Amino acid sequence: SSNGPEVTIIDGEGVRRVVQCSSGETSKTIIEGLTITNGYSELDGGGMYCNGGDPTVINCTFVNNSASFSGGGMYNHSSSPTLDGCTFNNNIAANSGGGGMYNYSSSPTLTNCTFTGNYAILYGGGMRNNAGSNPSLTNCTFTNNFAQFGGAMDYAADSVPSINNCQLVSNGAYFQAGAIYVG
Repeated sequence: SSNGPEVTIIDGEGVRRVVQCSSGETSKTIIEGLTITNGYSELDGGGMYCNGGDPTVINCTFVNNSASFSGGGMYNHSSSPTLDGCTFNNNIAANSGGGGMYNYSSSPTLTNCTFTGNYAILYGGGMRNNAGSNPSLTNCTFTNNFAQFGGAMDYAADSVPSINNCQLVSNGAYFQAGAIYVG
């Protein structure tokens, strides 16, 4: 968009996924300056779903998206997208993890991104990393995210995120680890 996410809104109307990259997209596929909202998936990735795609996502807002299973805001499967200046607000993963973002065998790069008020029924209110996912996060903020395990973030033992100069503030968990849960 030429005018930014405040004016360029793609609305899934609560009945469909908003963006899907599953055709081998590379970093030359640039998604920039959008609000991705009210997306819904009966499975994964209500706002955005990447399966084998590595797009570049810049200055986008993911808000009020939901998935019945994982990745309310964004779901990555065998993908390594690059995100810069993106915001994940009030996204929900209703039956598993990654309210804001779920990574499965994926290693996205996130810079200057914020995760606020996201919710997952089980793991990683802000972000869930599983199956060898090794995301790199720099200058990211996680605030007021909630899950049963790992309010801000959760990662399985086979995943190793790189977290540099990030802030995790006021996240909560019903059972364990308001900040980061490893399990």
